[in-house]
Formats: sequence, C-alpha cells, structure tokens
Amino acid sequence: MKTLKKIFLAILIIIILLVIVAFFLPMTYHVERSTVMKGDKAVIYDLTSNLGKWDIWAPWTKKADSTAVFELVGSDGQVGTLRKWDGKVIGNGQMTIIQLIPGELVAYDLSFQKGKYNSKGQLIIESMGDSTKVSWTDEGNLGYNPISRYMGLFMAKMMAPEFDKGLAKLKKVVEERKDWPKIMEKQMPEQTVLLIRDSAGPKTYAQVLGKGYGEIMQFAKANKLQFKGPPFAIYLKYDTVTMFSVMDMGIPVEKAEKGKGRVRVETIPAGNAVVAYYFGPYEKTAPAYRALDQYCKEGGKVTIGGPWEIYVTDPMTEKDPMKVETDIVFPLK
Repeated sequence: MKTLKKIFLAILIIIILLVIVAFFLPMTYHVERSTVMKGDKAVIYDLTSNLGKWDIWAPWTKKADSTAVFELVGSDGQVGTLRKWDGKVIGNGQMTIIQLIPGELVAYDLSFQKGKYNSKGQLIIESMGDSTKVSWTDEGNLGYNPISRYMGLFMAKMMAPEFDKGLAKLKKVVEERKDWPKIMEKQMPEQTVLLIRDSAGPKTYAQVLGKGYGEIMQFAKANKLQFKGPPFAIYLKYDTVTMFSVMDMGIPVEKAEKGKGRVRVETIPAGNAVVAYYFGPYEKTAPAYRALDQYCKEGGKVTIGGPWEIYVTDPMTEKDPMKVETDIVFPLK
C-alpha cells in the first residue's frame, strides 16, 4: 500500500510540475512560411482569395482525405465567404474570409473541431523585383489549457511542412499560368441571335465563315435588324485529326422574329461560362484552348456544349495581328 501511495504521489507531483511549467510556456504561437515565384500578382490573388480554388493548390483537399466533404457558403472571393469540411483524416473545421486587399492580402479565421481550436491566418502577396513573394502565416491564442500550451510547442513543426507543400504547389500553378491569356468566369447574358450552320476544314474556314456572316448581314439589313454584339461561332463538332468542324455562325441582334433560308433565329439562354481573352493571330489560339481546358480541370468545372469563339476585333480593320481579340468561351454546367 505504501508503494502505491508513493507511486501515486510521484505521479501527482509530476502532473503538478507539468501544469506549473505549462503556465510559463507561450500563450500564443506563430507559424510563417514564404516562397518567391514568377507570376502575376492578380493570378496569385485570384487563386488565394477564392476559397473554391484552394482545391487547386492547398494541401487539405480530397487528395489528402478521400472521405472529406467540402462545402462553400457565400459568394466566393468576398469577405464573409466560408469553406467547411469534414473528413476522417483532416477532421472537421471551417475557414472564413475576414479581410481582402486585392493583389496584396487574404486574411481568414480558422476553426477546428467545432470551435475547440481557433486561429487567424494570412496570405501576403508582395512584389519582389520581377518576382512575387507569398508569405503564409497562422497564429493563435492557446489560452490557459496546459495541454494546449504544450501543443503550441509543436505547432510550427506540424504546420510548416503543410504550408511549404501548399506554397510549392501554388508556385507551380502560378508559373504554369504565366503565359496564359486572361481567364475569367462570367455570366453570359440571354441573347437573341441569327445563326447559320455549316461545316469546314482547314482549307475552307475563311471561305465558309465569310459566306455565312455575309448572308447573316444581308438578312439583318433586309429586315432592318440592329446588331447587339460581335460575330461568333459555336463549334458543335471538331475532329482533332482532320481539323474538320461543324459550327453555328452567329451575330446577336436586338430582336428578330423568324429567319429565312439558311438563317434561323434563336434565343440562347443565360448561363455561366469561363472565358479566355486571347490577343494574337487566329491560327495560334491552340495554347489558349489548352489553358482553358486545364483551368476547368483544376477547378473541377464541368463544361457543356461546344466552345465558342467571339470575334471581337475585325482583322480586316486591325492590321496588327497582336491586337486582334478573340474571346474563347467554354459554357459551364
């Protein structure tokens, strides 16, 4: 019995000493990691301020925990937007955007285990010569809980590798996008359009498009219709080997009732889309298509229908091919 009492007393003394020591440990912790990358600050800000895009680069995703369920609440890219998750590996928690400075700062509140653990984080974007430095910080108050105080000693060791992993992936993504055209997600408005369907191959595109738009313009003139936007083409089918395609050539109009001959009138409903704003010779649009395809895959975007090309600039009037704008549109589900 005396031996048990001694053991119990020893354990009690150790516990008391650990509790006393805990109160001398830091009440707060701070973790900070950074990396330098070649890339546009606007691209970095877009990837970090939109919580829906954290799946592209952050370490805590479905790849890290296949059981995790994620939910985005609010309008992404705005203060107040929050991202929730629950998984067997990464646990449950939520991140809430609390401050945004375009091109400079993304600040958020972080909560784990239903509010048991809380911290504040920032992603700071700074110009550094011809490069950009991104710093990722997290800090929290450990309170008076002795166990939390001891956990604080290991926070940097636990979080820093994950921050390094996320920043490395962010750098890879940003630098891959360095040569991409400007890409934006937008709401396409409802449009009344005049359409002609035709097909063409690599040697006949110019002839087929010229004839089609000519017929549409003649129809509009004969019926006193007002154009409401630049001409476009919707590529319904495309053979990557023969480069043969079936497309609808069209021009938006203020209003129209019915077509005639090859010209038909349709109303295209409003819908979400991702758009690449390409400037350059038409025959070099392939990289813009690949960029859009990668953008959609990385962001889990599901496309519907064929891609659009909107011919914003008339190459007959703009002699500098690098100023000719073609907007490439992928409609989204």
